[in-house]
Amino acid sequence: MDDPRKPEASDNVDNVDPTPHSTPDGDVTPSQAFDPPSQLPSDLEREVADAMASMNPDDLAELCGADTSNESTAPGSELIGRIVACNDDEVFLEFGPKLQGILPRAQVKEGESVEVGQRMSVMIDRHDKEADLLILRRKGAVQRANWDSLAKGMLLEGRVTGLIKGGLEVDFNGIRGFMPVSQASASPMKDVSVLLNERIRCEVIEVERRAKNIVVSRRKLIEREQAQAAEQLKEELAVGQVRKGTVRNITEFGAFVDLGGLEGLVHIRDVSWGTVDKVEDVLSLGQEVEVQVLKIDMKRGRISLGFKQTQPDPWDHAEKHYPVGTTLKVRIVRIAEFGAFAELEPGVEGLIPIREMSWTRVQKTSDVVNPGDMVDVVVVALDQPKRRLSMSIKQVQGDPWEGVLDGFEPNSLAKGTVTRLADFGAFVELIPGVEGLIHISELSDRRVRSCGEVLKVGQEVETRVLGIDKEERRISLSLKQVKAPDQATAAMADANSEPPQPPKKRKKPLRGGLSSHFDW
Repeated sequence: MDDPRKPEASDNVDNVDPTPHSTPDGDVTPSQAFDPPSQLPSDLEREVADAMASMNPDDLAELCGADTSNESTAPGSELIGRIVACNDDEVFLEFGPKLQGILPRAQVKEGESVEVGQRMSVMIDRHDKEADLLILRRKGAVQRANWDSLAKGMLLEGRVTGLIKGGLEVDFNGIRGFMPVSQASASPMKDVSVLLNERIRCEVIEVERRAKNIVVSRRKLIEREQAQAAEQLKEELAVGQVRKGTVRNITEFGAFVDLGGLEGLVHIRDVSWGTVDKVEDVLSLGQEVEVQVLKIDMKRGRISLGFKQTQPDPWDHAEKHYPVGTTLKVRIVRIAEFGAFAELEPGVEGLIPIREMSWTRVQKTSDVVNPGDMVDVVVVALDQPKRRLSMSIKQVQGDPWEGVLDGFEPNSLAKGTVTRLADFGAFVELIPGVEGLIHISELSDRRVRSCGEVLKVGQEVETRVLGIDKEERRISLSLKQVKAPDQATAAMADANSEPPQPPKKRKKPLRGGLSSHFDW
């Protein structure tokens, strides 16, 4: 009786070639790994082809039993394996049926996903022939030091054990290493002894097998990590971001802050909302700060940062704290020809115009105030959107002209002190804050070329009031008309002199005149 399991000749199963094909490089391609029989039903043929087309060469090699035992097991070789098991200490990977390896769990970054079946890229540290296992490490991770595998470029972790001439002695599991002072850090270190007994990571830069010594560099590793961080930061950095950083350098014009691979400048004007004379008054070397990214120019390698921008802006409440009419004491921070700037609080400054410093005329700002002076002022104007505030000193003192004008009548006599001389006349202070003008034409009966011929600053004089302009707050005075006009006439009569002759007509008119009394 025929065996029902025996295939019929018409099934053509002998046409199936179970041997996988591989490329010259050893990769198995979907079309070569399995040739479906030409007599299979078309729908089944399509299903097989679709399934194999979605498989990568590694899956095909594993499915078809490809032998990976001939792959390079030399230290430093890179492999991609599949995780077959893992625990708290180790991760087990498989690179085909005959090649397996162990990766210390410490080589896996914190938070990185590690699951059975996941593929992982690793490097070979060494081959344990007795256990027939590969000891693996992650690319760029610290390796275990041993003389069989030591080579330039390896990353090692060791403990600084001593100070020797020109550098530090580092122990790597019994292997002595030397690190020159210049290789201790990416930035100059004044005292490398701070690294004593510290565990450090560094890169091998020289191997001396005969002397059983190696030279290592912590600086290269730091610079490489900084470069990697800088590249990542360039992609992430954007204007408006608030970043944490460390003050690395301070100059007269600002402070340089390390953002973690990239440095930016906090200009002195962006250090504080208030007036800053020295950057050191606000920031210090090594200080951890939060800064805002103001401008980025990667072509020129410049990043502008702001420290004050992370602090509340005092101008936001200026309108509430300093309404017009508020009287307060302020500190003069700087002076100019047109006035003085005073600080109400750090970050809020206002202007005291020179005309608001005194009820009398002020020639120079420094005649009234100087930097550092504390003065009483009243707020006279505030424009919060434009961050402008005006103050007055004289309005705190009260208006000396109130009621004064009524006490000076035309043709009356008034005593005062000469305060200043000008080309056109002399100013006389009648009472504190109230001045009158003696025009040059009213100084003397004779011709006067300059006021200094008749008067000096500080001289006390008696004058006659010629006119008063209440709206303009001006008083016109005369020195030559102090004597009453009728007294001159009486003196002439007593002398029995001839009637006075009309004065000769002058070729040139005298300087000044009543018409110019109020033209100050």
